[in-house]
Amino acid sequence: MTSIPRDDALADEFAVPEDVEPVVDRVLTFIEEEVLPFEEEHAEHVGGPLDYLDDEGRMTPEARALRDEIEERAGEAGVYALHMPEEVGGGGLSPVKHFYVQEAVFRYGTGFGSSLARAVMAWTEGPSPMLTHLDDDQRAEWLDPLVDGTESACICITEPNAGSDVTAIETEARRDGDEWVIDGHKRYITNAVYADTAQVLARTDQADGTEGMAMFLVDTDNPGYEVGRMNENIMMDGITADVHLEDCRVGDDQLVGEIGDGLPLALTWVNWRRACRPGMCVGMGRYLLDRMLSYAKERETFGEPIGSNQAIQWPIAETATEIHAVRNMATTMLAEYEGMADLADLRQPEAARRRLSMLKYYPEDRLFDWSDRAIQVLGGYGLMRAGGVERVFRVARNLRIPAGTTEVQKRTIARTLGLE
Repeated sequence: MTSIPRDDALADEFAVPEDVEPVVDRVLTFIEEEVLPFEEEHAEHVGGPLDYLDDEGRMTPEARALRDEIEERAGEAGVYALHMPEEVGGGGLSPVKHFYVQEAVFRYGTGFGSSLARAVMAWTEGPSPMLTHLDDDQRAEWLDPLVDGTESACICITEPNAGSDVTAIETEARRDGDEWVIDGHKRYITNAVYADTAQVLARTDQADGTEGMAMFLVDTDNPGYEVGRMNENIMMDGITADVHLEDCRVGDDQLVGEIGDGLPLALTWVNWRRACRPGMCVGMGRYLLDRMLSYAKERETFGEPIGSNQAIQWPIAETATEIHAVRNMATTMLAEYEGMADLADLRQPEAARRRLSMLKYYPEDRLFDWSDRAIQVLGGYGLMRAGGVERVFRVARNLRIPAGTTEVQKRTIARTLGLE
């Protein structure tokens, strides 16, 4: 069973604002009372990759069913989609308030197969601000089930020849009577294996360039939709794969917004992920700090706790300091962002885009440093899955690529500062 190490030295170290504390407490109570006992009951399917992956690197149906169960329970408890507006059934939390929820959830570790705590909170497979652009009928069919946690989604943007340059996508949607026919190949699609709905970015035959791009909702039981080979990645998540679309027919009611909105909609989804990075990174950073402190006080060498050595003290002191710095940076910049834009906006001012890029790359880089230090502090134990930190290291390394690489974020920052 996953648990948060407790250290008296960290008591009240990271305060939560009074107006958010009841929500955070509700989420933590749900994890402690609903998730952890359930996780212990089904421990054979949770933990290391050998527990939750099959021979092809795919998450086993049994492991996925556990996540589905927690997501649905969280939906029923009203904690799954706290980031979504209240008018679509969400909790109505602003990005800065939702930061504290994410921080709390990721204090239980990565959650990518290693625990079920993360399933409490909608992530890439859940509802995003992009879907607030659906009309009422579309919301009833494709958004409501995501908000209540009874269905999941994937977003299909990346392709073999289109990564950082989204405008290079080759997937096409052509008009055929009252239908659209989509053909293309998507790659590195998270949750492709188990999604009920795919959100597919494609070029249309209605206009050239980005003016012709559109976002479509594709039910994954569509005969023209097929999950391809597994993409076995550094996180060993078991849910990332190629997607093939061949003569995939959808109706006008499966178009999100208008023709020409495709790229801004895709970037709306990406910006949501960027805004979520700080809470995730700070939460896992605190998890690592707890692990380092506990081990430094308990592990002895040459008759003394290893924490009495400066070589162990310094990386812990640096990590504690930097977590505070990233946490304060994140809450300040998220509040600033809220004053100038909304994550659902299809057009973002330069200052907002600059903040989102800073909020993505800087916490990710620090989390990578923290996880590297944690492995070093724990020594040989840190390299073992039982040490509980090597998985954070792998996740931290992964984070610097999706939703815009570190280099793309720095380029955006430079360009919005007038450096063309």
